[in-house]
Amino acid sequence: MYQQYEHVPKHYLTAAGRSDDEKFHFGFEALRPNLFRTTFTTATHPVSLHPSAKRPEPAFGSTTPEVSLDKDGNSQTIKVGNVKATVEWTSAPVVSIYLDGQEKPLHRDLEYRSYALDGTGIAHYTKYKQDTLHVGLGEKAAPMDLSGRGFSITASDTFGYDAYRTDPLYKHVPFLINATPTGCIGIFSTSHARGIWNVGSELDGMWGHFKVYRHAHGGLEEYLIVGKTVGDVVRSYAELVGFPILAPRYMMGYIGGGMMYSMTDDPPGGENVLNFFKNSEKHGMPCSAFQMSSGYTVAEVEPKTRNVFTWNRHRFPDPRAFTREAHKHGVRLLANVKPYVLASHPAYKELVASGAFFKDAKTGNAAVARLWSAGGGESGEGSHLDFTSKAGYNWWYKGVKDLKEVGIDAMWNDNNEYNTPDDNWQCALETVTIPEGETRKNIGLWGRALNTELNGKSSHDATIEVEPGVRPFILTRSATAGTMRYCASSWSGDNVTSWEGMKGANSLALNAGFSLIQCYGHDIGGFEGPQPTPELLVRWIQLGVHSPRFTINCYKTNPDDNLIGEVIEPWQYPSVAPVIRKTIDRRYELVPYTYSLILKSHREAIPPQRWTGWGYESDPTVWTKEIMKGDTQYWFGDSLLISGVYEPGVETAKVYLPDASGSDPGFLNLYAPYQYLKAGAWHDISSTWHTSIPVLARIGSAVPTGKPKPTTSVGADDPEFPNLAKDDTRGVEIFPPPLETYPHWPREFGQRKGPVSTEVKWFSYSWLEDDGQSPVDKAEAVEVTVKYGVSGAEIRVKVEVRKEGGWEPLWLKDDITVVLPVGEERGVKGEDGKDVYKDLDRDDRGRRVWKVKVEVNLQVCTAPIMDEFAQLSRENFEVFQRYGDASLGPDPKHRAIAIYASPGSPTTYIEKDMKLDSLPSFFKARLRNDSGVYQGTRPVPPVASLKLVVIDSRLESWSSFSSSLWVTKDVFLSLVDSMGLNPAALWLLRSEYDGFHHFPPSEPFFSPDWEEGEEKESKVEAADIDTYYIGTSNFVLMWTFDRRNQHTHALWILRQQHGITNQSAPAGWFVNILRRHQSHVCSSSLLAYVAALSVCCTFDGEITYRAHVVRLIERQTGYSTHSSSIEERIGMESLTVSIKEVGEVLNHIANKQRHFRLVEGILVFIVENAVLEINSKETVVNEESTRKLVEAVPLLRKRMHASQEYLKYLKERAERLSTVLFALLTHEDSAIHAELADASRKIAEASKRDSSSMKTVAIMTMAFLPATFFAALFSVPSLDWHADGSIIQPNFWIYWAFTLPATALVFALWVLLDHTTIGRRAGMVVTEGRHEDDEDRPRSSRSKFE
Repeated sequence: MYQQYEHVPKHYLTAAGRSDDEKFHFGFEALRPNLFRTTFTTATHPVSLHPSAKRPEPAFGSTTPEVSLDKDGNSQTIKVGNVKATVEWTSAPVVSIYLDGQEKPLHRDLEYRSYALDGTGIAHYTKYKQDTLHVGLGEKAAPMDLSGRGFSITASDTFGYDAYRTDPLYKHVPFLINATPTGCIGIFSTSHARGIWNVGSELDGMWGHFKVYRHAHGGLEEYLIVGKTVGDVVRSYAELVGFPILAPRYMMGYIGGGMMYSMTDDPPGGENVLNFFKNSEKHGMPCSAFQMSSGYTVAEVEPKTRNVFTWNRHRFPDPRAFTREAHKHGVRLLANVKPYVLASHPAYKELVASGAFFKDAKTGNAAVARLWSAGGGESGEGSHLDFTSKAGYNWWYKGVKDLKEVGIDAMWNDNNEYNTPDDNWQCALETVTIPEGETRKNIGLWGRALNTELNGKSSHDATIEVEPGVRPFILTRSATAGTMRYCASSWSGDNVTSWEGMKGANSLALNAGFSLIQCYGHDIGGFEGPQPTPELLVRWIQLGVHSPRFTINCYKTNPDDNLIGEVIEPWQYPSVAPVIRKTIDRRYELVPYTYSLILKSHREAIPPQRWTGWGYESDPTVWTKEIMKGDTQYWFGDSLLISGVYEPGVETAKVYLPDASGSDPGFLNLYAPYQYLKAGAWHDISSTWHTSIPVLARIGSAVPTGKPKPTTSVGADDPEFPNLAKDDTRGVEIFPPPLETYPHWPREFGQRKGPVSTEVKWFSYSWLEDDGQSPVDKAEAVEVTVKYGVSGAEIRVKVEVRKEGGWEPLWLKDDITVVLPVGEERGVKGEDGKDVYKDLDRDDRGRRVWKVKVEVNLQVCTAPIMDEFAQLSRENFEVFQRYGDASLGPDPKHRAIAIYASPGSPTTYIEKDMKLDSLPSFFKARLRNDSGVYQGTRPVPPVASLKLVVIDSRLESWSSFSSSLWVTKDVFLSLVDSMGLNPAALWLLRSEYDGFHHFPPSEPFFSPDWEEGEEKESKVEAADIDTYYIGTSNFVLMWTFDRRNQHTHALWILRQQHGITNQSAPAGWFVNILRRHQSHVCSSSLLAYVAALSVCCTFDGEITYRAHVVRLIERQTGYSTHSSSIEERIGMESLTVSIKEVGEVLNHIANKQRHFRLVEGILVFIVENAVLEINSKETVVNEESTRKLVEAVPLLRKRMHASQEYLKYLKERAERLSTVLFALLTHEDSAIHAELADASRKIAEASKRDSSSMKTVAIMTMAFLPATFFAALFSVPSLDWHADGSIIQPNFWIYWAFTLPATALVFALWVLLDHTTIGRRAGMVVTEGRHEDDEDRPRSSRSKFE
C-alpha cells in the first residue's frame, strides 16, 4: 500500500494499459431509487471474490427509471425518483449524484483521475467537500467527524490504544458517509482487502481537495447510497448488507469480567469467578453476564500457553458443574475463544495435517507467525485458522459446540483481526464460492478480513445447532460489514484508563452505530493502564449505564505482574460504592428501555446511541464543529440526551439541546427538580459526582422501566436459572411540559396571565418488548403505546398493548405504573378526564406514581410492527433471492401433484409434469364437487384439496447466503401470492433456516373488487390461512392451509447436497409417502406428518451407508470382529483419508440427531394441534383424518427412537475408531521417525569412521610437525654423506634434544584440552527446560490483551 503504480485509463472498450491485451471495464447501474453500483475491473483486477454484500436485483417499486444520452454521446443520465445520476466519459469516467432541486452535486468523482489501477489494487478519487461531516468506517479514533484525516482500512490488535490518535483499530468496514444539511451519500466497498481512506487529508495544487479510497488487491465494487438524512443512508445500507441481528435481553444488564479471575491457581480460577458472583450480590451490584477470559484455557504444564477449546482442569475441574453453579446466580457465561493455535497446542499437529491453517507460499507448509501466548508481551509461534478450509471451519465449529454442551451460554470471538504478515499466504477456499476461472488463492486478494466474517459465521451456526430454541449470541472484537450478520455485539477493544479515553470513546461508539455495529460499548474504567481514581470510575459508570452495552472488564498489568493483572470491581472504593450501586440499579431499571432500542435497531437499523443531529438535521447548530466532534454528548434512544463530565473536579457540563422544528417543547433535567430546559440552546448543567451526569429527557417522550435487578421475561420456570427474578413489574416515566405558572418556568418565556389553560395537548410514545431469548423467527413482540394529554390542571393517560401473537409480558396482569418527573404535581386521570387511576403516592426519589390500567388490543393480531416485518421479508426476498433463469433450458417442467377429496367420494390423486408457464394458474384453479372440472378462481362449496409443486434449487456453495431456485422469479412469486404464503416464510427460505415454524392466520382483509350481492365472508382473502415452514438439510417444505375449505397449497424445494449422488431420493420418498397418505388430505397436519416420515425414511438409508463406511475402516485397521489384526502396514495417506471419512460420519451423525429433534418437534405439534382441530366447531370435516395421523405418531416415534439409539451406538464406534486412527497415525509417524533415526545412525557411524581416519592423519601430522619445525629452525647439518668417516655428525643430538620433548608436549596439550572440553559439556545443568544461566536474561514487562 505504500508503493504507487497508478494508471488512469482513458479507453474502456479497446486494449489499453501496460500490456496490449489488458482491457478495462467500467460499470454503473441503478439498483434502487437511491442505490447505485459502480465497478472498475480488469482481467487481473476482479471485483471482490467474496463480497461482504451480494448484489441485489434491481427493484424500483412504482418508480420507473428514466435514462437519457446526451447528443454528443459523452454522458448518460439516470433519473430515479428524486435522485439523478450522470456519468461522463470524455476522459476517465466521472459520476455525479444530484438530489431534486439542487444545482451542485451531492457527490462527484475527480476529473481525469477518478478510477485508477494501482499495482495489484485500485484507487478511486472523489471531490472533497470541506466543512461537511464525514462518519462511519466502523470505529475510528475521535473525533466523530472524520474530515481532513486519513485512515487505514484494516484491523489490528491495538492494545492500549489512544482514543484520539491510534489508527487502525479493530474494525474493517469501508463504508463512509458524507452528511450535509441538504442531503447525504454513503460510499461502500465490498472488498475484504486492506485499504486506506484519505478523507480530505491529501491536497494537491493541481487536483485541489479530494478524497481517495485505495485497496491493495483486486478491482472495485462500490455502492453509492443516497438519502435526505443520515438515517436514510444507514437504513438503505442495512438493506444491502443485513440488519443488525438481535441480542438477547440478558446482555442489557451489568456484564462483569476481568483476566485475573480465571488466571489464578490458588484459589482455582473457577472458585475465583464464583466468588465474584457472590461478592457482587453481597454488595448489591449483581451482574447478568460474565466475560470469562482465556485463563480457563491455559495449559497446566509448561509451556503454560493459552490453548483454545481446552480446559485447565486444575482451575476448572468440572466445567459443567461450574456453569451450573454460575447459572444458579443468574449469570450467563461468555467464553473467550481465539482463532489461532499455538505450536504447543495438543491439536496443532493434527490441524497441520488436516490443512486447517493457511499455507506459506514460499515453503508449501502451514504458515507460521508470532502469536500472543501467555502474559503481557509474551509470544510464541503458531498458526491462524483458515476458515476457508473445511478442516479449520469444522474444528472451530466443533469446539464451539463442545463449549455450548458444557453450559457456556455465548461465544466471545477475540483476537480475530487476522493481521497476518504476508499477503501471499494461501487459502484453501473450500468453504467459499470460487469465481469461474479464478485460480489465485492469496489471502491478500481474498481479504484477510474475510476470515473474521467466517469466524463469526462458524460460531453463530454452531451455537444454533446446539440450542436451536435459544437466541444465539456472539460477541466479536473485530468486524467487517458482513460479520454483524452473525455477531450481535462488539466493543471498542483494549482501551486505556484516562479521562481523555472515556471522552473519546463516545466518538467511537457513534461511528460504530453509523456502520451498523449498534449493540456496542466499552470496557468501563479502562482495560489497560492504571486503576481509575474513584471520581473517574464513578463518572465512567454514570456514562456507561446509558449505552447499549455496559461492561466492566480489564487486564491491568505492570512490570511486576504481566501475567495475571489486576481487575476493577465496582465496590472497590467504599467511599463511592453507594453512588455506583445506585447507578447500576438504574441500569437495570432501564433494561426495558435499552432492550426496546436494541429491538428497534434490529428492525429499523436505528442505533441506540446516536449523534445529537440524528433526526435534527434542520437545526443548524448540530452542524457546528463542537457537535460534530461527537465526544461530549449523544442521544440514547429517542427520549434521553446524555452528556458527561470529562475532567477531574468539574461539577458542571455544557450541553446543547437540539430543536428540530424551531418550537420543540424542550427538555427536563431528570436529576434536578423543576428544571425545564429550552430546546435550541446551550445550557450549563450542574453535575456533581454524587448525583449524576447530565441526563435530559425530551418533553413528550417516555422511558419504560423495570425492577432494579436482573430479571427474565420468560414465564416458565427454568431449572438452569432457578433464582432469576421475573420481569413482572413495569413502570413508564413520562415527561409532560411544565405548567407555565410554576416558579421554574424560564423567565424568557414570561409568566402566564389569567386562568390555567384547559386545552389538552397530546403526546405519544411506543416501545417494543418480547421474551428476550427466543430465536428471532419465533419471538413474538408486543408494542406498548403510552399516550398522555397535558393541560394546565391535569394529565390524562392511556396505555395500549398490541400483540403479534400469543406471547404477552408478565407485567401485563398487574397493569403499569406511570411515574411523573420530580416536582410535577398535576394529577393523572383517564383518557376522558375521569378519576379512574390509583394514586400510589411517591417513590424513594419523591416522584408521584400512579397505577394505570392497560388496554390489550386482542383484535389486532397482526400489529403494524408485524406487517412491517412481513413487508420487509418480502422486499428482502425479492432483492436477494437468486433464480436459475438462464439455466432452465428451452422447455422446463416441474412435477405437480393435486389431491382432491369430496364428501362421499373417493380421493383423487393426480401427478404430472407441468410446463413453467402453466404453474401460476395451478394454485388458482378450483374443482367443483360434482363434475370435477375447473371453475376458475372463485371459491366454491368445500372440496378438500392439496396442491404441491416440486422445485429444484442449486447451492452455489455450502457457505453461500442462499441457493438459486430453478424457476423464474415471476413464476415463483406468482405461486407464493396464489397460495397466500406469509412473507415471513420467505425470509426463512432465503436465510436457509432449518426447523419447523408455524405462522398463525393474519388479520382478515377484503378484496377491493367486491361485487354487489356477494357475501362478505366469501371475499375474505387472508383470514384463517395458516402458513407452515419445514427446513431440513435435504429439502424445504412450505405450505398454507385454509381452515374454511381445507385447501392446502405447498411448495417442496430440493436443497442440493454435495456428496449425495442421488439428488432425487428425498423427493421420491416424500412423494411416495404423500401418495400413500392421500386420504388424509382434509388435515392441516398431513404434510407435517409426511415430512417427518420422509425424513426418517431418507435417513435410514444414509445411516446404513455410514455404518458400512465405519465397518470398512474397522476391517482396514483390524479394529473389527471380522479382522483380528492389521494385515499390512497402513500408510500415512490411507490413514489421513480414513480420518477424514470418520470425521464425515461423525458430522452426519450430528446432523441426523439434529433432524430427529426437528422431527420430534413436528410430532409434538401434530398432537397438540390435533386437540385444537378436533375441538373446533369449524373443522369437524377433518376430525377423522387428524385422529388417524395422531394415532400413527407413537409408531413413528418408536421407529425414530430406534434410529436414534443406533446413531448413538454408531457414534460411539466412530469416536473409538477415530481414537484408533489417530493412534495408528501416531504409530506410523513414530515408525517413520524410527526409520529416519536408523538412517541417521548409519550416517553417524559412517561419519565416525571418517572421523577416526581423520584423527589418525592428525596424529601422524602432530608427530612429524615438531621435527619438521626444528629442522627448519636450526638447519642442523646432522648427516654428511660425503664424509670419510661417520655420516652422523657430532651435533646431531641437539636436534633430538629439542624435537622429542616438543613432540611430547604437543601431545600432552592436545590430551588435556580434549578432556577439558568434554568435561564442560558434561557439566552443563538443565533445569525446567532452560539453562541455569538464563536467570538474568531480560524479560518483557509489556502487558497484552485477553
